[in-house]
Amino acid sequence: MNPRDKARTDNSQTARTKKFYGGVVAVTITPCRPAGEVDPQALGRLCGKLADAGCHGVFVAGSTGEMPLLDERDRRGLTQAAAEALGSRAVLYSGATGTGVRQTVQYARNAADDGADVAVVMAPGFFKFGQPELLAYARAIADASPIPVALYHHRRLPTEFAIDTVARLAEHPNIVAMKDTSVDLDRFRELVAATAGTNLSLLQGSERLIHDSLRLGGAGCVAAMAGVAPEWHVALYNAYRERQDPAAARYQQQIVDLCELFRLDEIGESFSYFSYTLKFVLRRRGWLDSTCGMMLGFQPREAFELRVLEVLRSAGLDPARLDASLAG
Repeated sequence: MNPRDKARTDNSQTARTKKFYGGVVAVTITPCRPAGEVDPQALGRLCGKLADAGCHGVFVAGSTGEMPLLDERDRRGLTQAAAEALGSRAVLYSGATGTGVRQTVQYARNAADDGADVAVVMAPGFFKFGQPELLAYARAIADASPIPVALYHHRRLPTEFAIDTVARLAEHPNIVAMKDTSVDLDRFRELVAATAGTNLSLLQGSERLIHDSLRLGGAGCVAAMAGVAPEWHVALYNAYRERQDPAAARYQQQIVDLCELFRLDEIGESFSYFSYTLKFVLRRRGWLDSTCGMMLGFQPREAFELRVLEVLRSAGLDPARLDASLAG
């Protein structure tokens, strides 16, 4: 039974209008046990914390959640746990990218059965394709998906979602949102113009550009740091909506300062360091018990944790009292 116990109407306009595909969408890590096994219960607890912090959506089984290492059972377990924890408090986005149309559609169907509201789809990996192929690929998935689809433009993939392609896909009745991580504000401005008048919610994936993107007409953000410090992202969004631009700018700067974590040298050495960093912060918050990842054999250098703590302090976070610091 669907954890949310709700009926779905395939590709219907009525179903789409019941959800808000904007605001702050927190991207989650994937909690793991020491043997590299997924821990859905831990994810459920984390999703509850994110909803309590005011996030409008939660995105599970994405790239931050080590998606390429998750099998079908892992994805389903994570989605089910997140759906049960969130209930109707936040929109649940579930990563559905597979190795082709048929597998991605199957993942989208699984996500629907497991309680997700939106299936998130990236361009195919490894190979580079032309825009006509990408257009047909995304349309085929959206046609077949029983729940709305969100596109995910990941700048590290060989095929980009070109602006004209996004404009054409924005006309599809079952494509409701897009996360753009191009780190290009001019591109985001063009996307806003190209999709004006459609129902597509454009969401910024670059932490440093959230405030600027809102001012350009973006609908919100999908952010990894919102998965560990959601209070700042929610405060930024709310301040902008309330036309308190100085406050929004202040929260944006705090987020930028926190993103110095991503500039640590080790992050470029192994993705395991990226995942470990986020899990380390969550453990310091008391929101996660284990910093284990999917890949076995990873052991962070002791000096790395000290450098993470230095960045947290510089960003204004007291590692011993993170919740109190973030609430302020």
